[in-house]
Amino acid sequence: MSAAHSPYFPRILRRSVLPACLALASLLPSSPAFGEESNPPGLSEKVSEALTQKMKPLTDAKNWDAALLVVDGILPTVDPESYDSAFLSDTKANIYLQKNDLIKAIAPKETVLRLADAHHNYFEQKAVLDILYLLAQLYYQEGSASKSPATQQQYFNKASSYIKRWLDTSPKKNSDISIFYASILYNQAVVNSEKVDLALVKLARHEVEEGLLSAIKPKDGYYMLLLATLQQEGDFARSAEILELLVKQKPDNKIYWQQLMATYLNLGGGTEKNEAKIREYYARAINSMERAQALGLLKEPKDNYNLVSIYFNAGQFGKATDLLYAGLKKGTIDADVKNWILLAYSFQQVNQDLQAVNVYREASKLYPKNGQLDFLIGQIYTGMDGHGSDAYSAYQTAVAKGGLDKPYLAYMLLAYTAYDLGRLEEGLAAAIKASTYPESTKDSQLPKLKAAIEDAIKDQAAAKALIDGAKP
Repeated sequence: MSAAHSPYFPRILRRSVLPACLALASLLPSSPAFGEESNPPGLSEKVSEALTQKMKPLTDAKNWDAALLVVDGILPTVDPESYDSAFLSDTKANIYLQKNDLIKAIAPKETVLRLADAHHNYFEQKAVLDILYLLAQLYYQEGSASKSPATQQQYFNKASSYIKRWLDTSPKKNSDISIFYASILYNQAVVNSEKVDLALVKLARHEVEEGLLSAIKPKDGYYMLLLATLQQEGDFARSAEILELLVKQKPDNKIYWQQLMATYLNLGGGTEKNEAKIREYYARAINSMERAQALGLLKEPKDNYNLVSIYFNAGQFGKATDLLYAGLKKGTIDADVKNWILLAYSFQQVNQDLQAVNVYREASKLYPKNGQLDFLIGQIYTGMDGHGSDAYSAYQTAVAKGGLDKPYLAYMLLAYTAYDLGRLEEGLAAAIKASTYPESTKDSQLPKLKAAIEDAIKDQAAAKALIDGAKP
């Protein structure tokens, strides 16, 4: 999920568009919502009569389509620069808002704004500010919904221009406006995810920080927007601070815990070179996961596996091994082949080779047709003194079962082991089988091994003939 469309961003438009829309009964000429108190313009008799007689029954019945037809029938008959035109355009926009057809509400609202700018007595200052704010919201919403980067950029730019004008003319700024403006700036910045505008990200961060300072009780979405800006700037240390605050405020939100853990992992596995700091960040990631689990969160098999992986990356092989073994036995970690292999590898990392062999054998009971597990047993025995016969048996079982990642290597090791044990015929058969794989054409060792086995067979035959010839 891209940060631009994060569910944590404040959806100001959804919360305020419909309440901000005038009830259509108030669109009648007697409404005091429009005009300056000193010299409010009036509707023409024609328009006033049409709205009074035709609109009220339709708005009472919430027949918006019919009401829209009435407005569209009157608009072409009035002077496009008149207050009638402004009033009817505003009415038309508000009908579209009632129909939830937001994109169509933009053009008539912009007509209202143009006429308000040209004729300052048409609307009072507060009404103009409301129009600016609504247009910013509409463009922001449509930009967020668009799949076209070009359209997104165009709409976010429009939203930004309207909210900037609101900020320039409004007597009072509040936290919601700061966060809304920050959201627009952030979305402008990340439209092109491959070339993020960090200057706009910085502006967005300053706006959201200002909004946080002015909010009495900041919403989670404010912090998530701040978090998004910090992540774009690569400031993971401050990101961790914000997430620590969020998990303290909302300890039952597992997403916050997941992001906190991931942030510490980014700090530990990123550009940090100080080994002590790396260990500290891994420890913090582990601590985050275990704190969440103590609250009953992040206890799915994938979460338990992630905890094991973090211990592994932190070099805590003993703890990782214990957790993985317990998880596989209890079913709290998925008992698939790769996890059994990881467990065996874990035991090898703490020099418990025979325990690793036992793990592979236990896994073989669950996956009896998987020869790769026997092959890995053979490799362990190959590295141990005095276990040549065990290695040979494991390799034999592996090639018999199949399902090997590298069958050529399995036959080569079987041939070498057989040769070392003096099982020359079996070794020759394995070497001949290895020669059927494409890898054999690039391996200079196979011809040498095959020749050595053949020479040993000849020597063995000659020695036997000599012995047989010496018998009476």
